[in-house]
Amino acid sequence: MGQNQIPTYDRLMNPLLQALRDLGGSGSTDEIYQRVSENLKLPEDVLSVLHDPETSNQTEVQYRLAWARTYLKKFGFLQSPQRGLWSLTKKAETTSEVDTNKFSVLFVNSTGKKE
Repeated sequence: MGQNQIPTYDRLMNPLLQALRDLGGSGSTDEIYQRVSENLKLPEDVLSVLHDPETSNQTEVQYRLAWARTYLKKFGFLQSPQRGLWSLTKKAETTSEVDTNKFSVLFVNSTGKKE
């Protein structure tokens, strides 16, 4: 199974931003998933891994992309004008690549949790 080949949410952030750029700056959750999958050339065995087969048919890649979108929105790179639709913010348009190492530090600091 391709579980260990699935990109972590932080490794999906820049591909997600690139997918939205490819889509003209905005796209649906499904369009983003398709474009990221194509751009990263993710094999079917990776794309078919379910996150929690007992509760939903959501794939692990979809689940991790959801977290990537959440963090990118929280830190001002994405906005969601309506459910299921995502678009780049001005901040994202002027940033070629996000430093994902900063996200984990910022997230820990913003939640008040300490390791």
